[in-house]
Amino acid sequence: MAETIQISPETYQLLQRRAALSQATPTQLAEMAIRLHLGNTAHIEQKQTRFGPQAYLRGTRVAVRHVAAFLKAGHSVEEIIGTGLPQVDPAAVYEAIAYYYDHQGEIEAELAANEPETVAAQLQAMLSPSDYARITGRL
Repeated sequence: MAETIQISPETYQLLQRRAALSQATPTQLAEMAIRLHLGNTAHIEQKQTRFGPQAYLRGTRVAVRHVAAFLKAGHSVEEIIGTGLPQVDPAAVYEAIAYYYDHQGEIEAELAANEPETVAAQLQAMLSPSDYARITGRL
């Protein structure tokens, strides 16, 4: 669902300049800035990655997609907290689960992008056949 917001001409000019520098559109840059600013909660923070903003448990290197992967693998919340991520505050795990259900489409896309088949296909597209075979041991 597309929403429209109004910004001042000066802000739009700033967006245009910054977008040109980052090889993005002003809309893409504005959406990223808003998401990074507003997507943060008590236990979830948006971090800029090479794939765009992604949700992480605040102060950790644990992405929400990691918690979602535990859930999808059939682990209970207690197992995730007790054995999967014992160093993480239980409230953060619960908030990550809530975030996952609120943003299921984007988290599922992150999970899919990290599937071995997807990564192999990306490598194969980026490398020559001989380099791909040398790195992966596959023809």
